[in-house]
Amino acid sequence: MSHFLHCYLETHRRRWGLSQEELASLLGQRSSSAVSRCETLQRIPNLRVALQLELIFGVTPQDLFPALYREAEDAVMRQAKALHETLEGRTDAKSQEKLALLSLIIERAKGDIDYV
Repeated sequence: MSHFLHCYLETHRRRWGLSQEELASLLGQRSSSAVSRCETLQRIPNLRVALQLELIFGVTPQDLFPALYREAEDAVMRQAKALHETLEGRTDAKSQEKLALLSLIIERAKGDIDYV
């Protein structure tokens, strides 16, 4: 998976001197195993946990989990390209709105993959 580390959660937790147990407590978890699984990406954090981590560390989920972000981005870009190809050539207003959104999505794409 390119040059990105899979997860920076442990880095941020250790930077602030938190144990896995303490972070689990901040997240409202009963045990540290959930934190351990997130740090090793054995468990993908749900939206609530990702938002809580952003509140705790002041770092976006994208920055905490760059590999997951890249995987999500790649999947969305592939699907956006496929839908764009399906809608190409249509001239009705709804299709044009969708094509405009898809173009914006594709423009926001990062990295070196050619989506269009």
